[in-house]
Amino acid sequence: MSEAKPVNVVGILQIVTMLVGIATLLFAFGGKTEQLNQTRTDLDKLAVVVNDLARAQASTAVADALHTKTLEDIQRRLENLERTIK
Repeated sequence: MSEAKPVNVVGILQIVTMLVGIATLLFAFGGKTEQLNQTRTDLDKLAVVVNDLARAQASTAVADALHTKTLEDIQRRLENLERTIK
């Protein structure tokens, strides 16, 4: 006659618990990967901004030096004119 096999409830619950644990682990890993990708994107954007700021500062320094030289030339010419007039 046919005997019914007893259902091993504990074994099934262990398998279900293990599958839920693995799914949770994969979900958490996916979340961390997304955070790392977002952080990398933000760092790339920040690097571009810093590069632009450095170029702007260098350009401003060159312009300031040029203006300073021009002002010194104007001052020298004015002093020469003052000596000529006196």
